[in-house]
Amino acid sequence: MDRGLIVVGDTDRHRALLETAGEFAVGSGAELVLLSTLRQSEYEDDRDALQGFERIEGASYGIDTFRNNLTQKAQALANETIADLDVDYEIEPRVVEDRSLAEEILAVADQADVDHIFIVGQKRSPTGKAIFGNVAQSVILGFDGRVTVDLE
Repeated sequence: MDRGLIVVGDTDRHRALLETAGEFAVGSGAELVLLSTLRQSEYEDDRDALQGFERIEGASYGIDTFRNNLTQKAQALANETIADLDVDYEIEPRVVEDRSLAEEILAVADQADVDHIFIVGQKRSPTGKAIFGNVAQSVILGFDGRVTVDLE
């Protein structure tokens, strides 16, 4: 691996996967891209909730505010998880359409020229058989490189 992309989030599984990706990056001398996302519907809900504060404070809470927040959350996660590792990383904050998370992951992977993607997936079968969720499955099928999926 020369450059890996990890989709980060605020769960224990995301933390564990980030640590694994960080260790893998150190072992291979690779860089990481931490993709921090917010779905468009969540952005709109939060934006609507903050409109009252805009009038009171005279401030504006636009898309850049949310991207900065995503960056800060990803940085805090990196500080908590991979700070002790000697790994270079950059943070890519994105607000994405609800149905296009996989497309956004693949677009960032292409733009950042990564050769490995790390993503959290889901098991959905009552018999324990792993069935990938739409995002993980779409990433696996759409990416021309290695994909590591952490299943619950």
